[in-house]
Amino acid sequence: MAFTFQRRINYYETDRMGVVHHSNYIRFLEEARCKMLDINQMPYSAYEEKNVMIPVLGVNCDFKHHVSFDDIIEIKPFVKYFNGVRLTMGYEVTNKKTGELVLLGETKHCFTDKNLKPIRLQKQIPDFYEKFNNLKNLSNN
Repeated sequence: MAFTFQRRINYYETDRMGVVHHSNYIRFLEEARCKMLDINQMPYSAYEEKNVMIPVLGVNCDFKHHVSFDDIIEIKPFVKYFNGVRLTMGYEVTNKKTGELVLLGETKHCFTDKNLKPIRLQKQIPDFYEKFNNLKNLSNN
């Protein structure tokens, strides 16, 4: 199921020019990713209960257009790559009112134990592994 996360821009997230400060987009992408996991019944808390962490290895954002206070953005997160050890999420951010593309982004992750040693999700949480495979297949269609 394709998922879209909506978010209203707060005044404090803007800079002196009245546009969203670039550093906030990383937070927005994380909010969308966490919500996507929630609605697919694999919340972060469930990973932590099983001693699985999902650290961020890298972030890439290609800014296309700005948004300002009180704009509503729509973030479409999707699985670009998943092999059970590594995960790359893609994001398309648009301005709901204008439809303009605001940002194309991606975050790279891996699955680890609490000591940050890489693990295979298929062994640790097999049902989440299957859910990620399903999300990857939906993203590739």
